[in-house]
Amino acid sequence: MAESGQGERPKRSAGTRTSELARGDRLDALVAAIRAREGISMADLAEELEVSVRTIRRDVALLRTRGMDIEGDRGRGGGIRFARHAPLPALHLDPQQAVGLWLSVQIARRVSGLPFNRGNTAAMNKVLASLPPERRAQLRQLCQRIVIGRRASTAMRESVGEMTPSLLDAFERCFREGVCMAFRYTDRHGARSQRRVEPHGIFIRSPFWYILAVDIDLVADATSSADAQRMFRMDRIANPRVVSRAFVPSLELVAEMLEDEPYAAVGSEEGID
Repeated sequence: MAESGQGERPKRSAGTRTSELARGDRLDALVAAIRAREGISMADLAEELEVSVRTIRRDVALLRTRGMDIEGDRGRGGGIRFARHAPLPALHLDPQQAVGLWLSVQIARRVSGLPFNRGNTAAMNKVLASLPPERRAQLRQLCQRIVIGRRASTAMRESVGEMTPSLLDAFERCFREGVCMAFRYTDRHGARSQRRVEPHGIFIRSPFWYILAVDIDLVADATSSADAQRMFRMDRIANPRVVSRAFVPSLELVAEMLEDEPYAAVGSEEGID
């Protein structure tokens, strides 16, 4: 099978500069970092957000001009914080952040005996309730494609390997934006192949997760849709990359691929509706 080329990023709408989008995301992250602590230094903020201290100073000055009451302690070791009696800015979560929080809560609920388990779902529901209806609907659609099964057997857990560091970023973008993904795959027998897939779902069997996919290079030769369906284990994937080919995610396909596996869909849990 021929290796696919590097995927192209979807074009941004006319008049939107990448630098503007990047700064907006950084300001949101800066607000979140400040509000999460009683005080944090400019140097620590710069390290956390991977920018210079000078950039942090400019961003804090901009936030102040927008009416945010940010106070600071002078001198060595001083930090900045929102003024204690100032109203905090509204909480904004993008779909990726909301999915990450919700998924973490749902996985924790399935681990018996953890402290604070009873409170985490209620807290998460409050976060979800703060989202606008269209954002909640987007989150629900994403989470319905994430399913959790039984924990992997002891023998399987002993075979777990290292995951390619770039896999998460590539997969999250493809999964969220509904575009295809290419990678090199090594099966359990050691055979390697190049794959281009539609990532319809995630199947979690802790500590593993699998891509539930349609192999787009097999579709033409398949006698039925099931012949092109494949499950790929995360630690057997290498050289992941985005392919700018759109597809429509299918919940029916996810259910069909797991018809013999007991699982719970994250999106069916209380709190997302």
